[in-house]
Amino acid sequence: MRPILELPRLSLKERDRRWAAVRKEMAARKLDAIVLWGWPTMWDFYTANARYLSPIGGNAEFNVLVFPASGEPTSIVQMPTFLEGWRSAQNWVSDVRPRTKTWADSVANRLKELKLDGARIGMDGYAGPLDPDGWVPHDVHLRMTELMPHAQIVNLDDMLEKIRSIKSAEEIDTLRQAARLGDLMLGACRDIAKPGVKECEVYAGMMHAMMANGGEEPTLFLWACDRYPYPHPFRVPTMRPIERGDLIICEMHPKYGGYFTHVERTFCVGGEPEPKQLKIYEGCVAAYRRGLEGFGPGKTISTAMEAVKDEIVSRGLAICEAGIHGHGLASLEYPRYRHHAIAADREAIKVIGDRFEPGMVFAFNIDLFDPKWKDGKTGCVFAETIEITADGAQRMHSFSTDFQRLPV
Repeated sequence: MRPILELPRLSLKERDRRWAAVRKEMAARKLDAIVLWGWPTMWDFYTANARYLSPIGGNAEFNVLVFPASGEPTSIVQMPTFLEGWRSAQNWVSDVRPRTKTWADSVANRLKELKLDGARIGMDGYAGPLDPDGWVPHDVHLRMTELMPHAQIVNLDDMLEKIRSIKSAEEIDTLRQAARLGDLMLGACRDIAKPGVKECEVYAGMMHAMMANGGEEPTLFLWACDRYPYPHPFRVPTMRPIERGDLIICEMHPKYGGYFTHVERTFCVGGEPEPKQLKIYEGCVAAYRRGLEGFGPGKTISTAMEAVKDEIVSRGLAICEAGIHGHGLASLEYPRYRHHAIAADREAIKVIGDRFEPGMVFAFNIDLFDPKWKDGKTGCVFAETIEITADGAQRMHSFSTDFQRLPV
């Protein structure tokens, strides 16, 4: 095994910045240690907190992190055969161990080694403001309380998610690389999709564009190809040959070094889209531009997003999805304000505040339909990743915003 694997990595200076910020918050909460349950589910979104402090992840790897208030943290991975690989893949954490017996046993044993079996321990993965279900299995919780009867185990809620909501310069650079991959994926769709080409061949070409240029699996990639697709992509590609006049709508979360961006486009293959389709797509882009006018440091999130809704309604269109949600080591981070999930996101605004701040990065997606056409069962999509800078808002993508008409 080579001592250093050629994978994206952030600096030790960035590591120290993060560790200090988290330990400052731990001290405020009187936490002796935190345990971050980095489960590889939901396209690896639930590994984000652990990976923020220990850059082990990707390829559906577990990263269960024991992070004490002082001293070296410990990452626990699935199998002993992976240890040397993860030690070569990153230089933030040297204590990388395999799971022994159960996950709870592995964590409790390390906490006992640290003399923290009677300490105050914070854990993520319980229900919280961003995830009302949580992701730690009940049996893991029960086993932890059985093994650590004298410890005080408390819910971290969204402590890490709030810290992660403002991105550093190194994170922004990594997200720009992920956005570049998204543009390459869209270019691959433009170049490959033709009547007679199978849906799966186009999808595979788009995935190749991401992976061949340094991308990471798993990642979210939703797809639909049909003459009148539903207004939100959700299917995996089929073996069906594409037909002239089909629309392709796709949503990708291209991923680089663990960081996700978000981009969506609508393509018409081998013909001119129908006037109603053009009207819907024009509404998507108009709403996008209206949003950009309201984005910027110190500006009000809810005001900007209500203006987006007004633009959509004024055109006689309806929302399948429309809103913003943060991006970084996961999707659906802070900030969040989605009209299709507004009840939950009003609560998110209470937590994070109703102001855009420099360093916020989020997806801005607009998936619309005309309720008076085709029973509202078809539509168009558009999305890009946006960065809030010190003096405004900046798109991270460079791919054309135009409706993509693909010639035969």
